Amino acid sequence: MEPRSLYVHLPFCLHKCSYCDFTVRVLHQSTQIDRYLDHLELELQHIPQRYPLDTLYCGGGTPSLLNTAQFQRLHTLLNQAFDLSQLQEWTFEANPETVTPLLATGWKSAGVHRISLGVQSFDDQELMACGRTHRSEHVKSAVEILTQAGIAQISFDLIYGLPGQTLPTWEHTLEQALLLRPTHLSLYCLEVHNQTAWGYLEQQQRLDLPEDETLAQCYQLAVDHLQAAGYQHYEIANWCRPGYQSAHNLAYWHNVPYLAVGVGAHGYYQNRRYANPSSLTAYYAQCQQGQTAWAEAPPMTLQAEIEETVFLGLRLLDEGLDRAKFAQRFGQTLESVYPQTLPQLIHNGQLIDQGQRLLLHPDAVLTSNEVFSALLEPEGLTPEAAPN
Repeated sequence: MEPRSLYVHLPFCLHKCSYCDFTVRVLHQSTQIDRYLDHLELELQHIPQRYPLDTLYCGGGTPSLLNTAQFQRLHTLLNQAFDLSQLQEWTFEANPETVTPLLATGWKSAGVHRISLGVQSFDDQELMACGRTHRSEHVKSAVEILTQAGIAQISFDLIYGLPGQTLPTWEHTLEQALLLRPTHLSLYCLEVHNQTAWGYLEQQQRLDLPEDETLAQCYQLAVDHLQAAGYQHYEIANWCRPGYQSAHNLAYWHNVPYLAVGVGAHGYYQNRRYANPSSLTAYYAQCQQGQTAWAEAPPMTLQAEIEETVFLGLRLLDEGLDRAKFAQRFGQTLESVYPQTLPQLIHNGQLIDQGQRLLLHPDAVLTSNEVFSALLEPEGLTPEAAPN
């Protein structure tokens, strides 16, 4: 299957947030971006063919730090390497404080359909603790600028489980977000990683994190508020107004091939999961030498492909796993691959059997990792069936 989606990583930020574990570099001068685009051009030249794209996602980092000329150059490079004539969704990530009328107009003119704003919180104290450089009023201003530029699809990223966060402050964030009526919301539970500012504090037991019970209450509060506001809970961590699902992320959850370019970018191509180097020096060297990460990655085993397809598919709460599509893809039924596990999960009430589809039960969302763990090592798949 040919890839119909592309992820482009643009790693630069004005400041690294307290929780950030992404491939990010602090921007000191604009020429850093120019040099990065030089190497992105080299990488794009080694894409085997000019694939037509359905979805394009530019993430980071802070892609909105590209000035007008740099954005136009990026657009030109992508248009040379891919056929963008059939593009259905182009998402561009932005930090609220970086959105200007000039940039928004340029994004719209180039064909950007959707802006994903890194909002995280509407509590300014929480934003300062996160190391974010925007405040709540910047979000409102950004939404107004984008709307005036004609970009109607706006997504918010929000985080719950922040240090010192309480149910009332989380509820305030939800209420303020809903007042702005974004078309899409992604809600993430904070994960503290060792190589971050907060990871360092946690190792010293100096980080005041909410209890697990509070996290569950935060999640349920979001479920209730967003349902009441008419949002569709279509994926474990994602909600949208009807018809505004993230088409690009659906490609991930459907476990179909997609390309990814840029430092630290992860892709799925020619049945291989690959990752570009997370070091800029190593990434630049790879580009200069004409190497590609996907060519060096080992092919996936059948077992790994099945497991990922099952896990990712069950994250789609309305869609779930389609039995017929699974059988068509793998030449085996779900029941033959999981003859003991599936009936047990259905009997336990963790999965819902709708005949053609299997869905994760809403009450099992918070314990979904238990369901996914049970689906590791499918007992009906013989070792001989998996490629070496």
